[in-house]
Amino acid sequence: MSYPSDNGAVEMNEVLKNIYSRRSVRSFSDKKVPEEAIREILKAGTYAPNGMNVQALRFVIFENKGRIDHYSAVAKELFLAGMAKGRPKDAPVPENVQGMIRTLSNPEFNLFYHAPMVVFVFTHPSALTPVEDASLAVENMFLYARSIGIGSCWIGFANSLAHSSEFLKECQVPADHRLVAQFVLGYPKTEHSEGKRSDPQILSWIK
Repeated sequence: MSYPSDNGAVEMNEVLKNIYSRRSVRSFSDKKVPEEAIREILKAGTYAPNGMNVQALRFVIFENKGRIDHYSAVAKELFLAGMAKGRPKDAPVPENVQGMIRTLSNPEFNLFYHAPMVVFVFTHPSALTPVEDASLAVENMFLYARSIGIGSCWIGFANSLAHSSEFLKECQVPADHRLVAQFVLGYPKTEHSEGKRSDPQILSWIK
């Protein structure tokens, strides 16, 4: 483990290497993720900070390929319907939104990238900060998954499944629970190169 040097510079350590090398994965092998690894990934999530230590996260896991493919189609349909409902009929559609609509309208596009596993994160109504709790937990899970060679990707469009009574019934989710995050896990087909990020943009540093 490395610590800040005498001049204040932080030397590279294993935690930073893991953070800097994590990438969103969208191409997976057929290799199954062991149950022991799944349970440890979820446990890493429970150790993230959460509002008043309520510990209100609940998890639903899908490994059934047929059901994953089915809910990919359902989620795309619900998301597109929601977009159309919220947009004035004659309003111009930005180019990037047009591209998104084309992608989601493509029946060949699998929202979950054919990953072997999808994890849905719900919060119990006791959660004081549900979105923050889930976001912190998912990052913990992503980083631990990366450290054992498992890839991950947050699937934002799949949040539309919160409006699917079929989905909620199959997940056996109580009516007062809230879907706040969803992501895929699996072994990457290829190793991703380290991405680039801009330096932190500090607006003020009050000393």
